[in-house]
Amino acid sequence: MASGSKTGFGRDVTSTATPPWVGAGVSRAAYEDFQSFWETFEKQPRAGDFAIPRVIVWLNGAPGAGKGTNSSYVCDAFDVKEPPVVTSDLLASPAFVAAKESGKLVRDSAVTSLLFSTILSRRYAGGVVVDGYPRTAVQAECVKLLHEKILSMKQRSNFQVVIFDVSERVSVERQLGRGVQAQRHNDRVEKLGEGQLVEIRKTDKSSEAARHRFQVFVEETDGALKIFRGLFPCHRISAEGSFDQVRSNIYRTLKHI
Repeated sequence: MASGSKTGFGRDVTSTATPPWVGAGVSRAAYEDFQSFWETFEKQPRAGDFAIPRVIVWLNGAPGAGKGTNSSYVCDAFDVKEPPVVTSDLLASPAFVAAKESGKLVRDSAVTSLLFSTILSRRYAGGVVVDGYPRTAVQAECVKLLHEKILSMKQRSNFQVVIFDVSERVSVERQLGRGVQAQRHNDRVEKLGEGQLVEIRKTDKSSEAARHRFQVFVEETDGALKIFRGLFPCHRISAEGSFDQVRSNIYRTLKHI
C-alpha cells in the first residue's frame, strides 16, 4: 500500500503524525485530562471571574507533615493573602470521601477539573497556595500543561513547589496521634451533648493503614513531584521537630524567594 493511502473507512493507516501528547512531552492520560478540562472551562460563562494567579504554590508532603498546620506560613512567605485551597476539602462527593477513607487516590481528571476551575478565579489573582496537589504523575503533568497554557496566553504565573518532609515513623505517630485527639473530642461531644463530631479517618486509627498511606505518598506522590525538577523551583523543608522549629525551617528556606 502506498504511503498515505486510505483504508475503506477513510483512515490513513500509514500516517506518521506525532500524537499531540508526545509533542507536549506528557502522557496521553494527562493530555486528555487537561484538554477536557480546558475545553469545558472555556465554554463556561464566567462573567469576568477569571484571572491568572500571580503565584501558585504547589504545597505537598507526607501524611502528618503538617501542611494544614503550617500552610499559613507558606502563604506569608509568598505574600499570598487568601487562605490555601485544600484539595481534600474540595472533594466532598460520596465517591471522593469513600476513596479518601480507604487511603486510595481519587480519579485524576475529576480532581484536576475541580481544582483548576477553582484557582483560575479572580479571588486568587494575587496568588494561591494549593495544599495537596499534585498527588500522581498524571496530575503533575497537568500542572506542566497548565503552565504552558498560561504562557501561550502571553501571561505569567510564578509556579513554586514546596514539599514538607517527615520520616515514616513521624508520619505514623502523627496520624495515630491525630486519631486519638479526634476520638477524645468526639467522646466529650457525646458525653456533654455539645459541639460537633469530627471525622476520624481509618488511617488515623490503624498503624498498618497509616504506614500504607505513607507508602502511597512515597511511591505515588513523591515520585510524581520529581517531574518538576528543572521546570519550577522546588523547596524541600523538614517538617520534623517542634512547631517553632518547623516554622523557622519554612521561613529560612523561603525568605529569599
